[in-house]
Amino acid sequence: MNATNHTPKNRFPAPPEIAAADNLSPAFLLILEQIGFEVVIVRFQALNSSPIWKHAGLEKDLEKELQAIEGGAFDSESYSPGARFFFFHVAKSKLGAAVQQIKTALAARGLLEITTIFHVETADDLRVWYPPTAELVKTTPDSEA
Repeated sequence: MNATNHTPKNRFPAPPEIAAADNLSPAFLLILEQIGFEVVIVRFQALNSSPIWKHAGLEKDLEKELQAIEGGAFDSESYSPGARFFFFHVAKSKLGAAVQQIKTALAARGLLEITTIFHVETADDLRVWYPPTAELVKTTPDSEA
């Protein structure tokens, strides 16, 4: 019996929004934790006039700089109106150094003022590393007792 492969010949990668959403999945966070990685999210204000658009390939440049300190790698990016997000998988043991490397690299490019840097603590909690005056961000409201 001959089986016919009905798989489409043209395959496409998952849209960035799906890859980015997986970074906040509790199951995925557990896998990353087990292998010693954490998720860092870099959010840029990205209106049409934003300086972020003058830095094509920035995500790959940041990845190279993170890899130079053995700190992590770029995973995916996502867009929403007025915002652009980069998702990085960072070695748990190098979290502080990795965030500092990202901050230094963005400051050198004049982008730090339009940047917020988050660390995913749980699927529901994001810790803001920059700006330092920011508070913990909850992605779901606290339940009332």
